[in-house]
Amino acid sequence: MAGRKFIPGSEGKFLAFAETFCGATETHAEYLGIPGAAVTSIKDRLTAYTAAYNAANKPNAGKIDREDRKEKREALTESIRRIKNAYIDADPLGVVTDEIRMDFGLEPKDSARTDIPAPTEVAPFELANGEYLQIVVTHPARPEGYNGAVAFFTVNGKGPVAETALTQSKLLTRTREILTFGSAQLGQTLHISLRWQNEKGQLGPPSPIQSKVIS
Repeated sequence: MAGRKFIPGSEGKFLAFAETFCGATETHAEYLGIPGAAVTSIKDRLTAYTAAYNAANKPNAGKIDREDRKEKREALTESIRRIKNAYIDADPLGVVTDEIRMDFGLEPKDSARTDIPAPTEVAPFELANGEYLQIVVTHPARPEGYNGAVAFFTVNGKGPVAETALTQSKLLTRTREILTFGSAQLGQTLHISLRWQNEKGQLGPPSPIQSKVIS
């Protein structure tokens, strides 16, 4: 399950993997810095998928049941990928061990691809104000063997911040990403830095911090 193929194909194996992953998310949430909202979301989506899975496996199940199972699986997969990318692979707190990866049902890094060198280049990027309460981040296409660029950021009403203040993270996989904020953050400042991440979860050096007022 290393790399991009960590999601099992069959429904039964996917359910077992999702239960393991969700349980580890709840267990390690505080240690890995996973927000409570993300934990609640993945638990709710696991519950919804489990119900859809059971309904689709009944003898009288029809096309609607199977389509509902597919929809619920896609939503749950999205939550799994977000947590894996942002808090396990990116490891913003620097605390993820092979044992923790295995708790999540993931292979340890040592058994992942070894022919991918650690990133050494800085990820350049630009910021621009988008629509209301949106900031657009653009950066070059990810190099071969990379998952994308991990954005480390924080929002406050202050001036320049240190890299250690960038406590939030998000994996950017597209060359143009839109960050949307809440109305309470109107007029505050986004401080952000990018780091390339390869398929082994290794991070490159941080780019210089850029700032943009949310408007």
